[in-house]
Amino acid sequence: MNATEQIQAAQKAELESMANMVEKTMNAFERFAQLNLQTLREAAQDATEAMRAALSARDVQELMSTQTDNPIQAHSQKAFAYAQQFAEIAASTQAEIAGAVNEGMTRMQQTLREAMQSATHNLPMGSEGAAALMQSAMNFTSQAVEAMQKTQTQTRKMVADSVQNLTQTAAKGAQEAAQSRKRRAS
Repeated sequence: MNATEQIQAAQKAELESMANMVEKTMNAFERFAQLNLQTLREAAQDATEAMRAALSARDVQELMSTQTDNPIQAHSQKAFAYAQQFAEIAASTQAEIAGAVNEGMTRMQQTLREAMQSATHNLPMGSEGAAALMQSAMNFTSQAVEAMQKTQTQTRKMVADSVQNLTQTAAKGAQEAAQSRKRRAS
């Protein structure tokens, strides 16, 4: 396979890779939409149950007890569950897309290396300077790809750490709210 055919094959593979990433992104948006719809449905059901309980109260004391049945703890637990599910969707989608990008970069780097080797072998005598220039450009490209992959890995770790911190903060907030409610009830 000559250099032009190798590059065309790589371009075709990259087009497929981009289509795959678009599909992954759309799947993530669908999952986010489903999560939001589920959360809205649960909130509407909770509100309906609270209204029914309030309307079925026979006296003021019963009405007050229906309105103070762990609302902070229940809402904080639901917010925590929502944040956790949201973070899981975001993290898994980011990991899938990062993997696809890394595969594409590696594939393109290999294709360029093979095309350069093929072109170098076909150069006429006395073209050593051009071959050295092409090799230098290839080395620079390889270093740039490696730097991008390293940066991407660091970014992915930073995002994962941020998601974990957010989850821990939400869990701590839920616990503190529950403890605060218990102290006020005592």
